[in-house]
Amino acid sequence: MGRLWAAILVLVLGVGCGSARAPYGLYAAGSGGFLGSVTASSGSLVVSQNSLSAYGGTFGIYDTLLRAGPLRFGGDARYVIESSDGSTPYGNQIRSGLVGPRLALFSHAAPFSPYIQFEIGGTSTNYGHYASRSTSFAYQVQFGLDYTVAPHIDARVEYGGGKIGSAFNGYRQGMQQVDLGIVVRLP
Repeated sequence: MGRLWAAILVLVLGVGCGSARAPYGLYAAGSGGFLGSVTASSGSLVVSQNSLSAYGGTFGIYDTLLRAGPLRFGGDARYVIESSDGSTPYGNQIRSGLVGPRLALFSHAAPFSPYIQFEIGGTSTNYGHYASRSTSFAYQVQFGLDYTVAPHIDARVEYGGGKIGSAFNGYRQGMQQVDLGIVVRLP
């Protein structure tokens, strides 16, 4: 019985891993970001930041490096730029650069392709209270769905959640993002 499953696995991988390069895609999305509030202390340093919301865009590229049947494994790189008027003269600002692995489920027979990706990078924000932004380490997990609306054109909906913060000061601030956009898949 084990040999039968091994043969099926080899067949699926052989069919799915063709020599043709899998497509990559460029995307742009309208996005809304939210940073949760945090109060933390490290020795005599007390960090207290308010929550904030900001709106803008997410722009990026993904590439598929390996195909195994309907599974697509690759990478994603994105830049997020969001801002909004706040209760202070500086407004709310969020800028992020993230990169990481991506796993998608793709079939030519289905018009949709769900995916998940884990990304790390940096996020800068003014926390809604400062003229300049400070940059911190960030990570985020995104769950999304691309829906084919025309050949090589997909509509996208995505939710991401993660943290930003400084390992040196000991605080982490929750970060969430919602995107709605368009993907151009290139051969």
